[in-house]
Amino acid sequence: MSVTQLCYRSRIHWPALRYSLDEEVERSLSRIWRINSMAGVTGALILTDNHIFQLLEGPWPSVKRTFECVLEDRRHSDLTVLSNEQQDYRLFHNCWMHYCDLREDAQGHHPKLFASLLSHPERTCSEEVMELLLLLSMNMHESDLTSRLALM
Repeated sequence: MSVTQLCYRSRIHWPALRYSLDEEVERSLSRIWRINSMAGVTGALILTDNHIFQLLEGPWPSVKRTFECVLEDRRHSDLTVLSNEQQDYRLFHNCWMHYCDLREDAQGHHPKLFASLLSHPERTCSEEVMELLLLLSMNMHESDLTSRLALM
């Protein structure tokens, strides 16, 4: 079964934030997890100092509705779709929205991969972002496997 993977980048529109960035993210993730679980949308959200990268994956109608909500959200500006493709699999099939905060210790983990994203997010190409998402998904799945084995 084919799924849509839509990836975008946006700049945080600071004047539209009502709370601190951390509180905005926490509130948004809570809402995203609830809505995505009903809509069948999975993916990942990557936060840098001034930008958001997000992957939405699932059935096209659900991804489209979710992305339309993003387009209406005033907290985003300079939104650019990096990729919109059909794939045979989900990268984050067990996660309604994986969250990765690159403001914290990004250089400590895979500094070469994060370097472009952190230093020039507006020039990061879709291939670099998708490579990072693939790495995050693999690390997440390794962590899940380790947790399951530890419970045995």
